[in-house]
Amino acid sequence: MSKTSEKKVRTVQQNMLFNTVGSLIYYVCQWLISVIIVRVSGFGDAGLLSLAMSATAAPAIVGLFNVRSYQVSDMDGQYTDREYMRSRVYTNVLSVVACLLVVLYYGYSLDKAIIIMSFMGFKVVEGMADVYYGIDQKNERMDYAGISLTIRGIGSMVVFFAAFIIVGNVSLIMMSDTQPISDTMFVTARLLISIVAMSLFSLAVVLFYDRRKVKRYVEETPIDKAVMRKQVKSLLITCFPLAVVAFLNNMSLTIPKLYLEQFFGEKVMGIYSSVASPTIVIQLAATTLFAPLIPPLTVEFNNGNKKNFLSGLKKFALLIGAITIAALIGSKLLAHWGLVLLFGTDIEPYVYLFIPVIIVSILIAINASMFSVCTLIRAIKSQYLIGGFGILAAVIGSLTVVKEYSMDGVVWALVATLLVQILIQFIIIYRKVKKM
Repeated sequence: MSKTSEKKVRTVQQNMLFNTVGSLIYYVCQWLISVIIVRVSGFGDAGLLSLAMSATAAPAIVGLFNVRSYQVSDMDGQYTDREYMRSRVYTNVLSVVACLLVVLYYGYSLDKAIIIMSFMGFKVVEGMADVYYGIDQKNERMDYAGISLTIRGIGSMVVFFAAFIIVGNVSLIMMSDTQPISDTMFVTARLLISIVAMSLFSLAVVLFYDRRKVKRYVEETPIDKAVMRKQVKSLLITCFPLAVVAFLNNMSLTIPKLYLEQFFGEKVMGIYSSVASPTIVIQLAATTLFAPLIPPLTVEFNNGNKKNFLSGLKKFALLIGAITIAALIGSKLLAHWGLVLLFGTDIEPYVYLFIPVIIVSILIAINASMFSVCTLIRAIKSQYLIGGFGILAAVIGSLTVVKEYSMDGVVWALVATLLVQILIQFIIIYRKVKKM
């Protein structure tokens, strides 16, 4: 294949298709891990894995540093691809430190801390992949990202459960009268080895597929280390407000779930996560369809083309509306049957939560998409309000409705938090667009 043909771009529709399909496959596979764990080991083990996922969500945002939104809208090449890649090394280290601080703050037991920190390793690999996906997206080749997500999603799931089953069988053999193994040690060892195996597989894909694909776009000029350090520092300072706000936004959505585990234990956390897990498909369908629109929206905004810019936002709003209606109708018809099929009859008393959680997922998708719009219009410092008020709403909700109403309280706390954030972002975007 010639160098020219290798660098051909895809249409917006093709990029949307590859990005959406790849992302859905990846996250459906991640969701299936939780589903199968419930079936194999019960809500307790699923709750521990869900705790690890929740506890690492905000630190993972530190690793991403919200550079991706800035990266794909950097159409003038203010920073090079190498500088974006180098910055990810530093932010990934920060993310691990942030995760350790979360573990210490909540005072998790050793077994929980081990699982949380091991899952943080998996999130670091995701952070590495993300910066390569940004290069793909900027060059309108989301097919590379879509293929990578598909391979990592399916492969990680297979590797996770291969390790899970093998370690389980070995541990059962070792459980003799002379060498008993505690339940806690058994669960921790099995999850730890499975997560590490999954992380290593994902790392291999990133190194041997993603990194090789982006080489054709990355300049091969000699690196001036002093200039590189200066540029990376400038990039991180520029994106720092975005990173802070993204961290606060994510933490505001994590706090109610962490308090749920603190107040009511792993099993309740596992039940809530199991009910909520299928809704990730709805959330991702919306956010991944929006991602390929960021570069063209950035061009329209930078060119001052208000009509086309608003037209793009209106189309996305209509898409969100259609997804919402379809999701609610589908949930009404299939939620009970689907959840019982996936998790067994033990989940039946909690099926009523599914539609409220669907609404939460739609609000999360809207919130994330509006955050990207705020970034591309460079309304960065104004976004501190979004994160600050989000944290405030989440803490108040957690200490009141979550503590009082358990899983129902989590839904109410999340809805209140998201509505506050969406309202602030709408005002920011409206004021900025008005000046176009």
